[in-house]
Amino acid sequence: MQIHQVAPDEWRLWRDIRLEALSSDPEEFGSALAAEQRYGEDEWRDRAAEGLKVVALDPDPVALVAATGKPEGLYLYSMWVRASHRGRGIGESLVRTVLAWAAEQGWKVVVLRVWEDNLPARRLYRRLGFRQAEDPEYMEFQVS
Repeated sequence: MQIHQVAPDEWRLWRDIRLEALSSDPEEFGSALAAEQRYGEDEWRDRAAEGLKVVALDPDPVALVAATGKPEGLYLYSMWVRASHRGRGIGESLVRTVLAWAAEQGWKVVVLRVWEDNLPARRLYRRLGFRQAEDPEYMEFQVS
């Protein structure tokens, strides 16, 4: 398994795994597959270049996570692992990659949104040091 930071010119890599994630688990994302399928190359290039984009390769993409700056901190989003690869520590590796990048970039807080009933994700985030935010749909991590 290789954790790979996506470069802007690798927009097709990001597009393909993102569309797979939206197709597989549409209820877990704040976007719709049909909307993102309409994006052109320029939109995908812009998205790949914004913030941090990371994929897990085995050898093809099997997971993704993204992070971008927001006023409240670095926002971790689009965390997804293909069902056939869940339970192998890939999600943990992806989140740790984001947390390391946050520290390198000088972020003090990493925030994320996770549905209250997504207990496996909540357990993962708690194990990595995230705490419940004031809003019950959000969790946050204090970067040291």
